[in-house]
Amino acid sequence: MNVLLTGATGYIGSHCALKFAPSGHTLFGLDFFKPENTAPFQQFYVGDHGNMTFIHSILQGERIECIIHASGSSHVMDTVEDPIKYYGNDLMGTIFLLRAALENNVKKIIFLSSAQVYGNVKQYAANENTVPNPINPIGKIKLAIEQLIESLTFSQDLHAIILRIANVMGMDPNAATFPQNSDLLSLILFEDFIDIFGDNCTTADHTPERDFIHISDVASAIISALPKLNYGPKYSIYNIGSGRPHSVKNIIETAENIAHKKLDIKPKQRRTGEIERLVINPSLARRELGWHLQYPQLEYMIESSVNWLRNHGEL
Repeated sequence: MNVLLTGATGYIGSHCALKFAPSGHTLFGLDFFKPENTAPFQQFYVGDHGNMTFIHSILQGERIECIIHASGSSHVMDTVEDPIKYYGNDLMGTIFLLRAALENNVKKIIFLSSAQVYGNVKQYAANENTVPNPINPIGKIKLAIEQLIESLTFSQDLHAIILRIANVMGMDPNAATFPQNSDLLSLILFEDFIDIFGDNCTTADHTPERDFIHISDVASAIISALPKLNYGPKYSIYNIGSGRPHSVKNIIETAENIAHKKLDIKPKQRRTGEIERLVINPSLARRELGWHLQYPQLEYMIESSVNWLRNHGEL
């Protein structure tokens, strides 16, 4: 099967490409920038997934049969500060991508959504039947795309799998670049101080709790979902996470120990759109996709990033 991966140079997309070869499918890449390593790709295209003329040429020319849609914002505060930009880029861009796909008879898609669609889940781990209640633009955008894709599975014979992904962390040692993002771990490793937005939460240590998952486990989940497009229902949702809560304070302390550094911690008021607690239950993905966590330990998630940075002279 010929597969187009959007967001192919991003954090998740690039790690997915690293694990793609054993799948037996042929991979084509698309992103705004060309990666240093194009070996996993039969062909790599530089451009915008929302440019219909451009996408038409790729889908037709390469006879694409499936799209893994990994492109889109992953940073909550960016979408809070400029929602118009991200509704345009992520939501409208995906609408154009889906229209081009259907016009070229591409009837299979894996969409990388976010656990942010659930909003605050304070007492338990959300499963796929938990009613979504997003409290920030990224969750609302992802949910809107999910709902559009679901509608198309009824009206246009599209076969789709939605992967709701938890907070991603860690590095594959073979990865070419480290994501220079404003995520929690990057801030801890590269800065001398860190702000904790919310030290009065109703959690065990009063700091926000999240579900963290190693990037290689996310990549494996994406590959594991591909066969399900051929024999499963037309529309499926799976949580991809560890099912374990880790507090911001716990992340900081663990990273300090592994990186041998001490941060100046500054408590601040919780920001608009900031989730207090969110943990997701991945048992359905384990049962139906045959997927399992290889790196469930928080220490390894952090250590793999630290080791990558040290091996590349960046830490």
